[in-house]
Amino acid sequence: MKHILKKTYTFLGILFALSSAEAHFGSKGPFGGSVSAATSNGNTVYIGTAEGGVYESTDSTVVTWRARPVGLKSGKITALAHTGSYLFAATADSGIYRFTGIDVNGSDRYWEKKNNGLENLNINSLIAIDSITLLAGTSGEPGIYLSSDKGNTWTKADGPILHHYEITGFVKAGNRVIHASLDGGLWASNDLGQSWYDFNDDNTLHIAGTSAVSYNSTTDEILVVNVDGLFKAKVGTGNDPVFSKVISGLPSSYEVRAISNDGSSWYLATNKGVFTSPASAISWSVANTGLSTTDITAVLPFKSLVVAGTSKEGIYKIAKTAIGTAWTAAVNGFNNLATYAGTTTGTDIAVVATEKGVFVSKNVTASVAVYVRANTGLTDSLHVNDLIFADFCLLAATQNAGVFFSVDTGKSWTAASNGLPNKDIRKLYFNNGVKYAICSNGNLYSSPLHSYDWVSEQHDLASGIKASALAFYNNKLLLGTESNGVYSKVLSSMNWIVSNTGLTNLKVTSLALQKDKVFLGTDGSGVWLSDTASLNWTATTKINIPHISLIGLDAVRIQSLASNGNFIFAGYKGGLVASYDFGLNWQPAGAQYNLPSFTNVRKISFVEAKGTVAGRVFVTTENNLLYSNSLGELKTDLTALYETSLSLGCTLAPNPNKGSFRLFSNGLKVNSIEIIDMQGRKVVALGADALELISLDLNKGMYLVRINAAQGTQIEKMMVE
Repeated sequence: MKHILKKTYTFLGILFALSSAEAHFGSKGPFGGSVSAATSNGNTVYIGTAEGGVYESTDSTVVTWRARPVGLKSGKITALAHTGSYLFAATADSGIYRFTGIDVNGSDRYWEKKNNGLENLNINSLIAIDSITLLAGTSGEPGIYLSSDKGNTWTKADGPILHHYEITGFVKAGNRVIHASLDGGLWASNDLGQSWYDFNDDNTLHIAGTSAVSYNSTTDEILVVNVDGLFKAKVGTGNDPVFSKVISGLPSSYEVRAISNDGSSWYLATNKGVFTSPASAISWSVANTGLSTTDITAVLPFKSLVVAGTSKEGIYKIAKTAIGTAWTAAVNGFNNLATYAGTTTGTDIAVVATEKGVFVSKNVTASVAVYVRANTGLTDSLHVNDLIFADFCLLAATQNAGVFFSVDTGKSWTAASNGLPNKDIRKLYFNNGVKYAICSNGNLYSSPLHSYDWVSEQHDLASGIKASALAFYNNKLLLGTESNGVYSKVLSSMNWIVSNTGLTNLKVTSLALQKDKVFLGTDGSGVWLSDTASLNWTATTKINIPHISLIGLDAVRIQSLASNGNFIFAGYKGGLVASYDFGLNWQPAGAQYNLPSFTNVRKISFVEAKGTVAGRVFVTTENNLLYSNSLGELKTDLTALYETSLSLGCTLAPNPNKGSFRLFSNGLKVNSIEIIDMQGRKVVALGADALELISLDLNKGMYLVRINAAQGTQIEKMMVE
C-alpha cells in the first residue's frame, strides 16, 4: 500500500444521527428504595432519591416508574422543582440540573448541569417562582441563589439580614417568598432575595431544627416545624405573624420530615408514619394502614391520590377519599435499593445483594420479575460484596463473615471460611472445581468448591501487591493487581511471573477471556488485550461512542469486563459497550438511556437465549440494582459503527474514489486516521503527518475511515471503485 501527501484543506460539515433501532436498558428490580423529595406537574409525579437519582410516573394513577438518571453526575437528590416547563433537581454535592437535554433523535431526554454562578454545590432546597425564575437554598454560605433565566445563570440572593445559611425550604405566599433556615426560623422577601426580614414570633425566631415548611394558599396559612413542635400562622399582608402550636393527635417523639397540603387538608411525613388533618381546624389523624414501614420521608397530594415516599421501602399511594383505609405499594420500576452484588445464570435466574439482603428471581426476563428473599443462614446478608454461580452452587462473599455457599439457589446458606484470616471478601471466582477469593487487603486464597478450607495463593508475590481481578486460560491463572500490573502462573505452580510486557498502566481493574485473547481493564487507560499464547499487551481502540461525549462520561476508567459469545463487554461509570472484533471497534450494548450516569457498573453477567428469544446482558449498579438489555440488539457488522459515530464535521472527497481522496477536517486538529475493511480488519493506519491528499492501494469495496481527533472519533463510509 502507498500514500502520497499534498497540503490541501477544505472545511465541510456533515451530521449523522444515532440509530433508532437501539433498545434501551430496562430496570429488572427488585423494587423498592428510599425517597428524599417529591413534586408533580400535570399528570406526572417526580420522585427524588437519596442516592439513586430521579424517577417519574407519567400515569395519573401512579402505576409504573421510570428512572431518569442520565446526565446526573450525582444521585443524591435533595430537592425537586417544576416551573411548568422545566424540571429541576438539586443535589447534595453536584449542584443543580435541568431536565431539558434531548438526543439527536428527539426521543430521549437527559439532565444538563446548570451551575453557572454557583460557588456552593451543596443545594438543600429549590422553588420555582414562575416559568423562568427559581431560588435555590444551600447548606452553608451564601445561603440562597437566584436564577431569572431558567437556571442558565445564578446570582447570590443574599440581601440584608440573610445570615442563616442552612436553608431548609421555600414557600411562595402571594408576592413574597418565605424561606426556612435550620436555626433561624422563617425569613421573607418581597424582592426575590435583595432584602430579607424575619417572619416569626417567639415560637419560631432563631429556633433550631426548622426543617420543613408548607404554605396553604386556600387558607392563607403557613405550617412550620422546629425542635419545639409544629406551628401554624396566618400569613396575611403584615410582617408580624402569630404562631400557635398544632400538635393535637401527634405521638410523642415524632419527627416531621416533610409537610404538604392540597388546600383542604394538611399532610405530614414523619418517623411515626403519615398524619393528616383538615385545614379548617387542625387535629392530626394517623394513616398508616397498609404501610410496611412508618419511616416516611415524603408525602405528596397528587390529583385524587396521596403519594408517600419511605426509607428503603419504596413508594405507596392511596385515594384521598380513602385516607383512613389501606395504602397500596406503587413500586413497579422503582429500583432504588443500594446494591452491592449481582449475578445471573441459565435463561431466567438472577441473584441480587442489596441493603435489605439477598433476593433471587427465577423469571428475571419477564416484564415484571418476581423476587424472593434468600438469606437463611447468611449471617452477614446485609453486607454481601460479591455473588457468583459455580457449577450448581451459589457463592457469596461478605464483608464481615467470609464466604458462604448455597446448593439450592439461596434458600439456605452454609459458611465456608476455614483458614481465611481476613473475613472481608471483595471478589469471588471459580474455575475447574476450585473457588478463589480476593480479600480486602488484596490477598488471594483458593479452596476446592465443596470444601470449607482455604489456602493462600500468595506464594512468592512481594509484600504489598494487592490482587484486583482473576482470569483463567490454558491451565494458567492470570492475576490483575491494583497498581502492579499483571502476574501469571501455571495453576499447579507456586511461582508468579510478572507479565506486563507492553502494558503502560499497571492499575488493573478487571480481566476477561474472549476466545484466544485476554482482555484487561485499567483505571485510566481503557481496555488492553493480549494473545493467550504469549502475554504481550496492546491497547484496544479508545471507547468513544456518541453517548460518552454527549453526557460527559469517562470511559478510560474501566470498572468491569465480561465476555459472551463473540462479544467482549466493558463497563465504566455510566455506560456499557461491546466489541465483536477484539476491541478494534466498540458499540453501545444497547442505547445507554436509563443507565445511571453517576453510578458504577460493578459487574456484567448474562442469561442464555430461550427459544427464539435472545439472551440478555445484565449490569449491576450501586444504587439502581439490575439493568438489562437484549443481546439481539448487538451488531456484528460495521454499519452500526457508521450509524452511531460522532459528527465532527469531517468528510472525505471524492467518495466513491479509486483509492485517492482528501480529508476535509472542518478546522479540527486530526491526530490520525484508520482504514477498516468490512470484516473489521484495520488495513491502513496513518499518523498526523499523512492526512492531506491520501492515495492508497486498496481492493475494490466498502471501507470505514475512522477519523481520530481530540474532540472524539468520527467514522465515514468510503467506497473504492
